[in-house]
Amino acid sequence: MKHSTALLALGLTGGLLLSAGCTRTTGHTRTEKTAQATTVVPSPTPDVRGELVAAVQRSQGVAYRYAVRGSLPEGQSVKGTGAFDPKKRRFQATIVVTGGKYPSAGSRIVIGTDSYVRPSGEKDWVHVDLKRVKRDDPFLRFDWVDPTGLKAFTSSIVSVERAGSTYTGRFDPDGKDTKSFLPVGAPSIVSIGTPLSPFTITTDDQGWVTSIRVELSPSDGPKLTMTTTMRDHGKPLKINAPAHAGEADDFYYRK
Repeated sequence: MKHSTALLALGLTGGLLLSAGCTRTTGHTRTEKTAQATTVVPSPTPDVRGELVAAVQRSQGVAYRYAVRGSLPEGQSVKGTGAFDPKKRRFQATIVVTGGKYPSAGSRIVIGTDSYVRPSGEKDWVHVDLKRVKRDDPFLRFDWVDPTGLKAFTSSIVSVERAGSTYTGRFDPDGKDTKSFLPVGAPSIVSIGTPLSPFTITTDDQGWVTSIRVELSPSDGPKLTMTTTMRDHGKPLKINAPAHAGEADDFYYRK
């Protein structure tokens, strides 16, 4: 039986993960921002940066659970939990956005090319065949390469310093090609013109990344802080498809 839920509800989790807000500053181009930032930000330390990148890549290459909380533009806040197994291609997340004009919440389970979404408060899940979704669809598509935004965040790191098991530094929050990757674990912000911003990453005694904290300071709003914690690295995850799910209508797919 086809499910006639509206697109906004059917793509709820994808919408939250991709389009909750934007941060913008005025009067600075990317070139100007970079030139200005290099006068106040220490040069990258290749060895320390490489060490941090290796730790992040190791942590994102195995199954893990995560939780995210943070502030978003326009007075919104986000909380979420999730789990990701890149080798078995299994993912699940529940995201809640509160405050602002458009509070929303929903859950998503993805197994291979099958996606299941459910808005908060709804009993039924909706199945979406990812093989048939338009590649540029901002709501229904799913990026197996970087579903939590962790890889994009890693590539944005500009400078790093280390003190014991804690790394601090600066990263460029401007998403390449306007791709959102913050907060890590619930990508929802496309940043344009925001200055290089501070981050703090903590690892445990086994070298797993356990916490990522970032700050953004847009000129047109208050400072935004976002924290993502990671745990259970390499441990088996139980992520199964819902027992019952309606099918998305054909008009949600490419022709």
